[in-house]
Amino acid sequence: MTDSQLRQHRAPSTGTIRTVTLQAERAWRPEIQGLRALALLLVAAYHLWFGRVSGGVDVFLLISAFLLTGSFTRKLEEGKILEPGSWWGAKTLLAYWVHVFKRLLPLASITVLLTLLGTYFFIPAERWLPIIDEAKSVVLYQHNYWSIENAVDYYAADSSQASPFRHFWSLSVQGQMYVLWPLIFLLLALPLGKRRRWARWLLTLAFGLIFALSLSYSIDETAAHQTTAYFNTQARLWEFALGSLVALWLPALKLPRHLRALMGWAGLAGLVSCGFVLDVNGTFPGYVALWPTLCAALVIMAGDTGTLWGPEKLLTWRPLLALGGFSYALYLVHWPILIFYLSQTKEAKAGFVAGLLLLLISGLLAWALTKAVEQPLRDWAWPNRSIVAGFVTATLFAGLALAPSYAWTSSIYRQAVAAEEHRATNNVGAAMLDSTYEYTGDEDATVIPIRAVLDADWADLGPSCTEAAPELDLPEYLERDCNFVVQTPNPTGTVVAWGNSHTQMWITALRPLAAEEGWNLIALTRPGCFLGQEDNEAYSNGFECQEWAEESSNYIQQLHPDIVILQGTKSEAELPDTVLANAEQRIDELTHSDIRVIGVRDTPRMETMHKDCLDSFGTFDECTMEPGQDVFESPLTALEGRYPGFAALNLSDLVCPNNECPASIGNIYTYFDYDHLTATYIETLGPYFDPRLLEAVHRADQSAQTAADDSAF
Repeated sequence: MTDSQLRQHRAPSTGTIRTVTLQAERAWRPEIQGLRALALLLVAAYHLWFGRVSGGVDVFLLISAFLLTGSFTRKLEEGKILEPGSWWGAKTLLAYWVHVFKRLLPLASITVLLTLLGTYFFIPAERWLPIIDEAKSVVLYQHNYWSIENAVDYYAADSSQASPFRHFWSLSVQGQMYVLWPLIFLLLALPLGKRRRWARWLLTLAFGLIFALSLSYSIDETAAHQTTAYFNTQARLWEFALGSLVALWLPALKLPRHLRALMGWAGLAGLVSCGFVLDVNGTFPGYVALWPTLCAALVIMAGDTGTLWGPEKLLTWRPLLALGGFSYALYLVHWPILIFYLSQTKEAKAGFVAGLLLLLISGLLAWALTKAVEQPLRDWAWPNRSIVAGFVTATLFAGLALAPSYAWTSSIYRQAVAAEEHRATNNVGAAMLDSTYEYTGDEDATVIPIRAVLDADWADLGPSCTEAAPELDLPEYLERDCNFVVQTPNPTGTVVAWGNSHTQMWITALRPLAAEEGWNLIALTRPGCFLGQEDNEAYSNGFECQEWAEESSNYIQQLHPDIVILQGTKSEAELPDTVLANAEQRIDELTHSDIRVIGVRDTPRMETMHKDCLDSFGTFDECTMEPGQDVFESPLTALEGRYPGFAALNLSDLVCPNNECPASIGNIYTYFDYDHLTATYIETLGPYFDPRLLEAVHRADQSAQTAADDSAF
């Protein structure tokens, strides 16, 4: 919502004041300007210091609907939506959309440009690609759905890892409403015809139905999938509908002024206390969002009470009204400035003094952008000359942000391709572990993957099991967790890799070996989950991990593969790794079912990421880390005598040779975070990985056969 929707417009030639009518009684309602500024301060304060949801964004949405509905209701009642020459209302809507987006896009696009520039200087390179992709969704007003598709957690405790565009979700919802709401008015205007005296009743029926359906959906979706419901426009439509209902019937509402004053103060008190009183972090939007929206409705209905102590005395305070004049720009810039600060300081939240300074910087920048961009464009005659001129203006500003986004993405991929050109000689990876190997590549070779694509260097799991082998009779619950990595026409055996992302990352090495040995290779993985209740309660950070552990265990017993490969230990920073309780339980169950089990030792976990050390101007030698364990002695080895059919696989010395964990080996990054290896490095481990795994399988077979022979006697 731009300031022009509340502003008094001055005619350039005479200097007289022309006002925008908001309701029948009063043309200019400065208390709404003040309410918007107060809501913005709440949003900024909660972002900067408390890491909670304030309800301020919900107030923005309600005010937007209130203003739009007031304007279009008058158009409908005066017959202006379907007036002659309006092309059955299409021209009216097109003119409105162009008007709105030529006001919204300039500041939004310039903020996107500035944020991309800040990303280059203040955000680690491995986070660039998703941020650039996100920028495109911002300009196209699809950011809320981008957030859903990319599983964004709005409530993540550590804001230093958040995107500098994360706050744009609400502007996307708002932009979608600016498209949808006028369409509703047009659809109602067509059958209404000249019976315009029924307009408010028909609108009340329509928005009342939207309110009921959307609120019901919001409550259900919030209970089931709260993190996605937060961004979902369908779960937010009732907030717009509530603002519309207030706009429709406020002119007919006649309440005593002292009662309205009490209503207004109650609304303000409820709004300010919302984030403190309610656990909004886990319950928004749903029915809990009724609190801030109803509070805002009370303030709007209170209006100018004409009393000496009414809430408008606060809301029309000059500094608050002045802030309202550039609140749109302040909302745009305060969040990226906060994220850049946190990214550099590695703090989860800003302190009190730092927060005040960040708010001051944000305010100055917002004021400057409003004066330098928004106001000149609003007063410039050419964009307002015609619909075409306004459309061209909006399109140019959208392109201003989209073009650099696409150009930067292309540049990154060109750099990645260029870095791969001499990989055979320059980026040899694990070949350097062989003391007899002679490196012949460039001394200053680029380390790969380049930092901009480092975080995307995951193992490729291949097609889903349901797609590749529907005959497997996979339970529906596991469909998203099963991948058929290697499918062989006449397999010599079936191997299942079972576990979380620490099992998943070894698929890169398992795939070529499985193809060579003629195995079917199935990955049954869920990130963040462990194999049983005790380990899940202690370590899991995934989704429905205990249910997954039991379902996947039952399915493996049903499938009865020849070999199961699982993670057997859990590493902690600067501590020796220990055997996972439920991994040992699963080893017992599987070996008793005559299934061979290979327990892979967990990768040493770093206390500080190599890339963070490098970003702090450390050299590759200085950023070598300690593993916190003896990489040559695996605690899993002791289990081999206990469970016939089980063998331990230790690969830690291939990552941390000589009990030291370098940032790169053979000009390839080893880790891309605290505890995950790059797929590019694992690709080079074949000459070491293959014989070790095959030897472990042989030991498992041997111990099972020995136990069977002993039991026969």
